[in-house]
Parts: sequence; C-alpha cells; structure tokens
Amino acid sequence: MQTIQQILPIVLTVMLSILTVMLVVVGVLVVQVLHAMKQTLNRVNETIDLAEAKFNAVTAPLHSMGSMASNLGVGLKVFESFLGWMNRTKRED
Repeated sequence: MQTIQQILPIVLTVMLSILTVMLVVVGVLVVQVLHAMKQTLNRVNETIDLAEAKFNAVTAPLHSMGSMASNLGVGLKVFESFLGWMNRTKRED
C-alpha cells in the first residue's frame, strides 16, 4: 500500500503534464486554423469584390443603353407633341 501512495502522485503529475502539453498543442493548432480561415475569407472577399467590379463594368453600359432608350422615347413623345402643335397651328390658319 505504501508504494501505491508513493507512485500515485508521480503518475498524476505526469498525466497532468501530458494533458497540459496536449492542450497547449491543440490551442496552437486552433490559432493556426483560425489564421488560415481569416486568410481564406480575405481572399474570398477580394474575389467577390473583383467579380462585383467586373459585373458592374459589364452592366453599366447596358444601364446606359436602357436610359438612352427611355430618353429616346421621351424625345419622340416631345417631337410628336411638337408636330401635333404644328399641325394644329396650320389647321387654324
């Protein structure tokens, strides 16, 4: 019995030391994984920003064409109104 009481603190100390070392290693690995995830998310964010810029570069001319078509329609309506006014003044004469 005496030997078990002498060995038990040594075994517990060794086990606690091993557990501490393992937890430190796991903590370091978790920090490395989080750092890698941060880098990956930064790259994904840059890629999304680049894709958004390219998409905007492609859609901007299309938007301009839509605005041009709308303005052309308004211009035609104004021209038709002007022609109607001109025809009305000719009829009155």
